[in-house]
Parts: sequence; structure tokens; C-alpha cells
Amino acid sequence: MIERLLIVLAFAALLTLGFRLLRRGQLARAVRIAPADPLLAALRPGVPAILYFTTPACAPCRTRQRPAIQRLLAELGDRVQVIEVNAAEQLDAARRWGVLSVPTTFVLDGEGRPRAMNTGVAGLETLRGQLRQL
Repeated sequence: MIERLLIVLAFAALLTLGFRLLRRGQLARAVRIAPADPLLAALRPGVPAILYFTTPACAPCRTRQRPAIQRLLAELGDRVQVIEVNAAEQLDAARRWGVLSVPTTFVLDGEGRPRAMNTGVAGLETLRGQLRQL
């Protein structure tokens, strides 16, 4: 019985490590492609941004992620900018950024460099904290 528990715990630890390595790799990939990516051409210099990948069919995007981003925009106004990308229409952009599911958000500093990535819904507090760290 104890052996099975140890195996399950070891397996869970390996899955957690694998997930963290995957996320770190996705963020590193985004850092490499961001300077020349056409999605970021309209960014205002010196203003942090959120790059938000969504699709029309994504219920969590509509019901949780978009409202969190809208509240953040209401709080910060022109001190943050949001680029919303329809991943269903812009498959190449989603592939370039390594987006595997929606919603996915990238928090970019004022120079357009990705500093944080969120797979799944990122709440208001999470986004606010990531922007505060910039």
C-alpha cells in the first residue's frame, strides 16, 4: 500500500515538473519571437500590455477572462493595453506563441517583452500582480 502511494506521489511530482518546464519553454519561445511579431506592431511604447488569446466558442473566455481584463482596464485605463487575438482565425499567431489552449494570456512589459504567461483563466488579482511586478 505504501509503495503505491509513493509511486503516485512520484508520478504527480514528475507531472508537475513537466508542466512547469513546458510553461517555461513556452515563455522562452514567446520572448524570442516577440520583437518581430506583427501582433505587437500596434503596441504603444512604454505601456505594459496583455496579449489575450481566445476563441468565440470559449465559454471561460467570455464569462471569466474577458470580464477580468475589462475590470483591469477600468482600473488602469491607459496605463495598460490589451491585444485580443482570435486563435481560431489567427492559427499562425497561436502557433508562433505556443498557445495550446484558450484562454491564454501573456503579460508584456513596456518594451513588448513577455514577462508572464497564464494558461487558463487568469483572475483579476493574478493579472494585477503580474503587471505590478513590471
